Amino acid sequence: MAEAPKPAVLRITLQGDERAADTWETLLVSPGTELLRVADPAAARAAEPSLAVFFAPVDGVGAVAEEVARLGLPSTLVLGGDHAHPHTRLLHDLIQAKRDWQGAFDAMVDPIAVVDRRGIVARANLALARALDRPITTVVGADYRALLGSPLPPLADPIARGLEERVATTAEGRYERLPGVRQVTVSLLETDGAVRGVAVELKDVSELREQQLRLHQSARLADVGLLAAGVAHEINTPLASIGLRAESLLRSAQDPRLAAIDAFKNFPRYLATISEEIFRCKRIISALLEFGRPRKQEVTASDLNALATSAADLVGHELRVRRLALELHLAEALPSIRADQGQIRQVLLALLMNAMEATAPGGHLAIETRVLPSGRIALTIRDDGSGIAAADLPRVFSPFFTTKPVGQGTGLGLAICHGIVTGHGGEIRIDSRPGQGTAVTVELGPEGPPQGPGDAA
Repeated sequence: MAEAPKPAVLRITLQGDERAADTWETLLVSPGTELLRVADPAAARAAEPSLAVFFAPVDGVGAVAEEVARLGLPSTLVLGGDHAHPHTRLLHDLIQAKRDWQGAFDAMVDPIAVVDRRGIVARANLALARALDRPITTVVGADYRALLGSPLPPLADPIARGLEERVATTAEGRYERLPGVRQVTVSLLETDGAVRGVAVELKDVSELREQQLRLHQSARLADVGLLAAGVAHEINTPLASIGLRAESLLRSAQDPRLAAIDAFKNFPRYLATISEEIFRCKRIISALLEFGRPRKQEVTASDLNALATSAADLVGHELRVRRLALELHLAEALPSIRADQGQIRQVLLALLMNAMEATAPGGHLAIETRVLPSGRIALTIRDDGSGIAAADLPRVFSPFFTTKPVGQGTGLGLAICHGIVTGHGGEIRIDSRPGQGTAVTVELGPEGPPQGPGDAA
């Protein structure tokens, strides 16, 4: 197995006056710098330093210089007692410039690293150490692939491409040990035309991507609204015509003479079904329009218990088909709320349908109403169905997000419920665990939304 490359470290030895060495050690200490105290020039030679610094009395500078020359130490500074010595001023200026550069480097909010051609991190700022949740001393000198982890598909590793192909690039990347989606900017570091490494900026763009997604979803909602308006105009007219004729035929079918004919005896039932389905189509179109355009709320004093009972009656047939049991636990003398009854009923129906679809045959559902200590009214719909994964809970109210199979859900139901409830000045919460069912709670104030009709969300 090949030996791992040694980290790029600036090794400096300090020998001589302890107080002077303490002062310079304070100035010199930084990531990527190793400071060693040595007893004499021979020990400094054995340490193989990048720079050897000796602090000697004024009258001893010559002897130390001779010993340094004899040992052949490279890059040596012999500092005497005169603090105005040119070497002292030079070293001080170099250290101060390094500290200024390091301070500016660490002040940058985005993680930045300087990576050599082998993939070893030669420099890194504090933002990278914080993002990786590890000390900066363990970042410098490590292989960037070990620090960041494997690139997560389907995105590639822009750093590897920059190092392999010697090209500057900007691309998105995700890494196993670095949270979030990153915009990775790779810049080439060149000396005399030769690439000696890359400078890498790892900007977190997760929030930006979420904002772009929400804007895209808003645009899709607007498109749905335009489509719904067009569908309503094109379909409502023929539906109204069909409905009027079905009602006329239904009245005619009551004629006893037609009822006496075997071929016509099913006509009243068929025509009643046609009429019901036509009005059902019109209700579906009206519901679709709720997604695309606001309408005025028709706010009235409303009985939440009555709305819950009405919603339960509407899904009674579906409950029987699915072999599910529904229990009502309605608080007595429940204060009325000011609400748009049609919109609140729409919320309850959507929540009941979600609960039924998540519950296996033989399961149980329940609707409970109660008055909270705060005076607000709460309605909870519970089921003992499959539940919702913890990772999905933060997104259940997002438009177009659905846990249903492709083709079985639009992801609009809960988004609309959230908009209606918040438009009434209320809150909607979901408590769920996989395999243990779900409870959705709607809280509304007894005063309801502000006085006067407002626009629904």
